[in-house]
Amino acid sequence: MSIVRASKENDVVDYVSTQLEPYFHIKNEVWGTHIRKTKKRIDMVIYPKQIIIDNEFPRIPIGLEIKTNILDDGNKKQVIELYHQAIAYRHTKFELKTGHQYLPMILIYPPMSNYLKDESPDFRRGFEHIGSRLAGKYFIGELLLQNDCDCHFKIRLCGSDYYKFNGSGKRFNLNWGFEKYEEEKLILQKQNLSPDEYDKAIDDLSEKLGL
Repeated sequence: MSIVRASKENDVVDYVSTQLEPYFHIKNEVWGTHIRKTKKRIDMVIYPKQIIIDNEFPRIPIGLEIKTNILDDGNKKQVIELYHQAIAYRHTKFELKTGHQYLPMILIYPPMSNYLKDESPDFRRGFEHIGSRLAGKYFIGELLLQNDCDCHFKIRLCGSDYYKFNGSGKRFNLNWGFEKYEEEKLILQKQNLSPDEYDKAIDDLSEKLGL
């Protein structure tokens, strides 16, 4: 099913679910509690199936926020709001199989370029370059599906390819250490940090992992 600019959000969710189901277990509309005690709900949490674990994908749950391609309030404004929302999820403990915890990675779909189609090439390249790298410090990346790339699915993080699957998988950067991140995240989670302290801890952890 092709996605057009007039797609409704539930159509996009159906498309994403269909594309990801062979590779991930999917849980829809997962609730959590933000560090400031407000309730948050993310569209999906996905868990890798064995087929991609066997092809270098890390054993981590991933949050996925999905939007339509309808640009109701201006494309630049909408993509900024989307990334602001993703950062809020980065500070949220979600109700996962293993208890309430922060998600190691948040992805958005469709990718940023869809919201910048009407901008000049220079602005688009600059916005994507800066936005992707700032978001990457919080492990916020982009999901690309078959309509967006030349493979079954791809994850981009910090402006570069992190993982690509097209029958067999390839993890491009093995040094970003989500396994180590998971261990240290659990330590942070038990410390009851303030929002400012948590931000600093994330920055320190990102630097340690080379982001």
